[in-house]
Amino acid sequence: MSSPNELSFLPEDYLERKARKRANLLCGALSIIVMGTIGSAFALSERSMRGLDNELADVESKYAQAASQIEAVKQMHAKQRQIVQHAELAAALVERVPRSNVLAEFTNSLPAGVSLLDLALEAKPKVNPTAQAATAFDRKATAAVATKKNAAPEAPKYDVYIKLTGVAENDIQVSQFITKLNRSKLLKEVNLVITDTFSKDKNNESTLRRFQLEMMINPAAEVQDAAAAAQ
Repeated sequence: MSSPNELSFLPEDYLERKARKRANLLCGALSIIVMGTIGSAFALSERSMRGLDNELADVESKYAQAASQIEAVKQMHAKQRQIVQHAELAAALVERVPRSNVLAEFTNSLPAGVSLLDLALEAKPKVNPTAQAATAFDRKATAAVATKKNAAPEAPKYDVYIKLTGVAENDIQVSQFITKLNRSKLLKEVNLVITDTFSKDKNNESTLRRFQLEMMINPAAEVQDAAAAAQ
């Protein structure tokens, strides 16, 4: 309590109310500052999120464009492989050695006294020795790898075999004929398969040698067109 000599005209709770008011003002100011800070942080965060969304949309747009370009390149490569495959198939089916040239080769190689009776040609698919010797498991593994790589199947290749039957007056003429054919660039692996004697008249006074040859057209041989060769 105040001493009797000290007189105060202020209410007894004036100082207490003043301190409470000051505290309320301080708390209000701090609340405003905190709310302002939170609001600013939220605004900055919102602005940053919008920026990230815009960047993400831009990246997705560029990714979509790149994916479209990659798909176009893949389609172009697939078309190129298809064109190459068709070209290889066409080249495999085209006769590199025309049949007329083969017949001319036989005609020019005939010795005097030798005649041809029959001529047969047969095209067989070329067999890869490595693929033929491989096991079933190896062939499946190779096929699986080719499938994964989307590799186009190879164009078929053929070996053309010839079986020729003729007659001659003696074995020397047959030997001469075989020697000339072996020298030909269009043919290879000329072999005598059968040779026998038969009579060409009922009295058996004259005999001929009948022979049969087997050979194949040289895969490396290629006859150019006369007009192309002249150029």
